[in-house]
Amino acid sequence: MNVKKAGIATPVLVGVLVVVVVIAVAVVFVFTQSGGNKNTMSSSSSTSGLFSFTGSFQLQAAGSSFVNPIMQTWIFQFQNLTHDQITDNYQPIGSGAGITGIFANLYDYAGSDAPVPHAYLAANSSGRTLLQIPEALGSIAIFYNIPGVKASLNLTGPILAGIYNGSITSWKDARITALNPGVNLPPSTIVPVHRSDGSGTTYALTSYLATQSPSWRSTIGVGTAVNWPSFELASKGSSGVAGTVSTTPDSIGYADSFYAFDNGITAAAIKNSAGVFQKPSIAGAAAAASAFSNQVQNNATFPIVNAPGADSYPIATYTYLLVWANQPSATKADVLTQFFWWIVSQGQAFAPKLFYAPLPASVVTIDEGLIKQINFNGQTYAPSP
Repeated sequence: MNVKKAGIATPVLVGVLVVVVVIAVAVVFVFTQSGGNKNTMSSSSSTSGLFSFTGSFQLQAAGSSFVNPIMQTWIFQFQNLTHDQITDNYQPIGSGAGITGIFANLYDYAGSDAPVPHAYLAANSSGRTLLQIPEALGSIAIFYNIPGVKASLNLTGPILAGIYNGSITSWKDARITALNPGVNLPPSTIVPVHRSDGSGTTYALTSYLATQSPSWRSTIGVGTAVNWPSFELASKGSSGVAGTVSTTPDSIGYADSFYAFDNGITAAAIKNSAGVFQKPSIAGAAAAASAFSNQVQNNATFPIVNAPGADSYPIATYTYLLVWANQPSATKADVLTQFFWWIVSQGQAFAPKLFYAPLPASVVTIDEGLIKQINFNGQTYAPSP
């Protein structure tokens, strides 16, 4: 895959400027390869000698569409930093397919917005250690297409649960109009749109709705794929949901904030646990992560939905890199280590332009500990400052 064809031109151009600044202050890392050979990864103020590997290598990966915009930017930048020695074919086919693929050994790593369930991991890992590394932090936007309504609606978790389980069917429902005085909502039937594929975005939304509605938790539940009511529309991928909502009158859908904003769709403000209506934002996702920082310290895959605090956006989530700790070759262990290390450090500078929040420093520390576990026959390749 030629990552230079990724369709994210503006953020990449901005990212190049950021990289120039990072290069100017970067340090030199030296790490040891299997068999005693040394591979030096250095940074300087010039455009040469940024990374140096023996030969070339292409990574194969797939999974989350939530992370795809920033993932393609990371891939593009890292390929440039390695002078095209390292290329990466990442396919945004959904978190569920990414999880299935990493366990089937189809990919070198996968992206997922949902942690792998313990039962699935125990049944399918064959004794291997799966690392789940938080890589990006973002929000799930709730957006809609109501003809004649341009306002950002106020909605609550119980109302969202009611819309998606079929107990609230009209935009003129008293529970919605009460939250939106002055907005002339039509009596038209609401058309919910959900993901048709296994999706970490669905996991984040259903995790949130389960905290808001006991009946949701007991009937529809939480997962990358759930049993949605049959009257709803389904579309593949975040871009598919966003596209369906943009062309379907009276519809409502969900996707990560990049796809919502990139399609120019109005996002709702969701009432958080402090009673404040918050629109999806970088600051709101960062506040949610901060509110649950202690929990994430103890469990890197702790969900951060419905976080406390007036500034927290209630449907925030991390997305994860999934990779096996023990790799089949020294080269693969080396390449994955360097790429992931760069993502969680310098790569975070590209986050805000794509509507992600940079990882908190405490999470970067957690990630570095996880990345240092990537190995070939016990030999690790994590760079040392």
